[in-house]
Amino acid sequence: MNALNPWRVGIATAITAAIISTICALAIYLFPQGTINFVNSWTHIDITTLMIDRPWTLKGLALGVFNAALTGFLTGALFAGCYNLIRTS
Repeated sequence: MNALNPWRVGIATAITAAIISTICALAIYLFPQGTINFVNSWTHIDITTLMIDRPWTLKGLALGVFNAALTGFLTGALFAGCYNLIRTS
């Protein structure tokens, strides 16, 4: 098996997370109740009790995308590093 490059995997995961975060924000903006119903089906709880009535802003979107990308990068890089540690030759 080939070793994974932690930087490349991290960047690819960061881009993927940023795209998913943007799509999620767009879904919440366009279809708030449908998105809540969709997420409720994943969590098996009613997340509406956790929601705070906050206005949708571009600053909030940018912060969310940045945080998702950062978390994605760290997750991808850690995954690649762990993969390289346990791979067999």
